[in-house]
Amino acid sequence: MTQKALLDGLLDEVESSAKRGTAIVVFDLDDTLFSTADRHLRILAEFAALIETQDARSAGILRAIAREKLRYSIADTAKDHGLEEKLGKDLRDFWFARFFKNPYLLEDSIIAGGPEYADAVIARGGKAFYMTGRDEGMREGTEASLLRHRFPEPDGKGATLVLKPSFDTPDFAFKNEALHKIAELGEVVGSFENEPAHVNMFVERFPKGRHFLLETKHSGRPVELLAGVHRIKDFRR
Repeated sequence: MTQKALLDGLLDEVESSAKRGTAIVVFDLDDTLFSTADRHLRILAEFAALIETQDARSAGILRAIAREKLRYSIADTAKDHGLEEKLGKDLRDFWFARFFKNPYLLEDSIIAGGPEYADAVIARGGKAFYMTGRDEGMREGTEASLLRHRFPEPDGKGATLVLKPSFDTPDFAFKNEALHKIAELGEVVGSFENEPAHVNMFVERFPKGRHFLLETKHSGRPVELLAGVHRIKDFRR
């Protein structure tokens, strides 16, 4: 089945479910609706500028890293490009202090077709839930990024933003708990994720729904996808 047919099929299910009650589609954000590549590249450029006078060679390597060569882990990216271990650790610390901060969230670009597809869910009578591993401290930047890229506003009506209460809460545990609350609000008819373990959780919790794995980047944990998970590249139809 084509990507268009799969995505259109979920919209048809949204419309059908909305006639019976509240139809919910859950969207992850990082590397699902948004690409984090430009956020990584900004941090790499800033770190390169910091070390330029001490290590011009390494700074040049960092500036030359292409989007398609970025790994999920910044440490793996550094290792792939031959940076020495000590410099890789310094980069990891520098990255960690910035990647989850509101100003850097505005660097993200969209996964193609994402805003239009979220709009289509709402136009068909559904509710879009942005359920992300980002925490409450990232709300300002997340809301600004959603509006900047013309996603449906998370005003609690057509779309709702669900964030972790604390940065330290593991993403899987947070989403597992949040799903129980979301399920009380209506019928979860579909979901979109970039993490195999998370999309499997949706399949197990809502076996009648249509669940999608975005083939972007993920943590690399060895997880076998459950039967019925649909793989897509983006949201274009």
